[in-house]
Amino acid sequence: MAEVVISPSGPGAMEAGLMIDETGTRFVVLTFNEPDADPVLVTFTVPIFQNYVRHLVKTAEAAADELNWVVPD
Repeated sequence: MAEVVISPSGPGAMEAGLMIDETGTRFVVLTFNEPDADPVLVTFTVPIFQNYVRHLVKTAEAAADELNWVVPD
């Protein structure tokens, strides 16, 4: 799988929305808007998105701890 680096900035750089398909399946859609590029869409089912958000919260907390940024000798 190819790696995609997303580095949006400014107002409207990232948007979140909800959608439902013809079968009734519900999705959360994240849209990343890069300057001079096509938007990048990432779609999650609701349970997967909820687990992703929990993971992001843990990662954000870890990122705030300076000890996690120390490079071992």
